[in-house]
Amino acid sequence: MMRCVLTVWRPTRKTDMRFLLLVFVLFCTAPALAGPPNVVVTLKPIHSLVASVMAGIAEPHLLVSSGADPHSHTLRPSEARALTRARAVFWIGPALEGYLRKPLENLATSAKIVTLSKTPGLRLLPAREGGIWAEHRDHAEHDHDSHIWLDPRNAQAMVRHAVVILSELDPGHGADYGRNGDRVIAGLRNLEFEIHQLLTRVRPLPYMVLHDAYQYFETRFGTNVQGAIAIAPDRKPGARRISTIRRRFTEGKVRCLFREAQFPAKLVDALTDGLDVRVGSLDPIGLSIAPGPDAYGQLLRQLAGGIENCLSYRTDR
Repeated sequence: MMRCVLTVWRPTRKTDMRFLLLVFVLFCTAPALAGPPNVVVTLKPIHSLVASVMAGIAEPHLLVSSGADPHSHTLRPSEARALTRARAVFWIGPALEGYLRKPLENLATSAKIVTLSKTPGLRLLPAREGGIWAEHRDHAEHDHDSHIWLDPRNAQAMVRHAVVILSELDPGHGADYGRNGDRVIAGLRNLEFEIHQLLTRVRPLPYMVLHDAYQYFETRFGTNVQGAIAIAPDRKPGARRISTIRRRFTEGKVRCLFREAQFPAKLVDALTDGLDVRVGSLDPIGLSIAPGPDAYGQLLRQLAGGIENCLSYRTDR
């Protein structure tokens, strides 16, 4: 709370007293007139959720708007400047966005740092290891999978948390944040039901992914993923691993292989050449989707539609 202090001054006219009172009122009410906080969000799907909570009040700033990989991104000067102007920064956490660890430590005294991997009520899944997931263990120094936004129940928890944080920073709009949050959560529940319905026929069909980024989606919707091939575009699987995976394809244990745009086409060719395996594309962060309140729903529908489209071609045979 800001305290107001007046220096001793003797007004000589009524107009002087009125001027003094005006200055006093404006000074004391400045925090209430300051407006909504400047909010920065690091990742597009999370930005979409926060933007939905702030709809009609203000627009949060998306820190990384390009097709950058959050695992290996390097902070640009313009992004660093955006962080220094923020009153609140929403990020997933150091396991996914290690490049932000030190910059955010420097901001800790001037901005509210919201680490969403610590959101109350969040369901964290362990990083997968063993068997076909063996190479994933070195993906990060942390034990949990950081792609938390791909479960719409986790998205609900993060929306609730965002409402609390924003209401604390901007109590004048607290009721607005609350109403927006309720609306977003209702939409997320409908989205979950919609995706469950879409995936009904293909849920038991086996597939593999190039990048183990989809565990939260797979767990929530019960799809039959068989394993991941690589952990990052610059960590290519060895010849023995490629041979093992091709054998799975040959034995008919995989109906579809899902790639991501940042992985080289040569890797997909080496895995599928001469085999009857369909190749699809998935995107865990929405590279082709415009940022904004609608981006989260578009991302999950895009994932579900990609899986359903690639797998359904054999269901009628």
